[in-house]
Amino acid sequence: MGIFRKKTAKANDKDNAKIKMVEVSQLHFDRDFKNVFQQENDKVAEIANDMRLNGFDKSRPIIVTEAYIIVDGHSRFMAAKKVGLEKVPVIIKKFDSRDETIEYEYKMQLNSRRLTDGEYFAAFLKLDEIRRSNPNVQGSSDEAIGRQLNKSARQVCKMREIAKKADSTLLEKIQNGSISINKAHEIIKAAEVKRKAGITEDNFAEKTSNTGKGINSDSFKLGVLFVLSELEKGKKKSQILKDKRIARLELGELKLNDEELSKISQRFGIA
Repeated sequence: MGIFRKKTAKANDKDNAKIKMVEVSQLHFDRDFKNVFQQENDKVAEIANDMRLNGFDKSRPIIVTEAYIIVDGHSRFMAAKKVGLEKVPVIIKKFDSRDETIEYEYKMQLNSRRLTDGEYFAAFLKLDEIRRSNPNVQGSSDEAIGRQLNKSARQVCKMREIAKKADSTLLEKIQNGSISINKAHEIIKAAEVKRKAGITEDNFAEKTSNTGKGINSDSFKLGVLFVLSELEKGKKKSQILKDKRIARLELGELKLNDEELSKISQRFGIA
């Protein structure tokens, strides 16, 4: 299924030319769609006030499927119920599949309102699911979904990575708006860096318990003394940093010969 195919669009234009009055009680939300997009109470109240004064604006009918599922005009529908209207103008739009219906709903919402990061993320998940289920899809999914969401392919890539790697707590924070998509992605990348460095919560606490900087104080002192001794020999900083022994930070593990150990001990007064 091509997304918003031109052929289907032309057929729909012909089929959907007529506006008809339908009882409000016949119209209903798509459950999946309603779980993604929350209607703004202030906006609904404003539309309802206008309807009380001027009636329903027939130049902006509610768009519904043949089963009277609302695909555009959710706020107008809620306002009509709030005012107590019995009938509203609708246009019935035909779709080839449920996926196409959802894509149309998302497109209309993206064009008419400012979404939260949680809504963008939920929309990404659904659009990506639809795209993956289409065996004939072509091109980069991140770029295609980005065009639908009015987001960059890079931002879509972040959402994809979050969907794969975030735990339930982080996902919930995105959905309830307490954390942004960018911040969630930063948290995931930071956790990956720690894992690659072999730092777990337990050994990180153990390493930082002595100095607060992840290095045992005695080992740190010995390491500093070793560096000072190397500087006295005339070595440059870059040469010392290349010495793999410095990473060990303990004289007993530096594999120094007896003469080196003796000189360091005498010079700095350590056993």
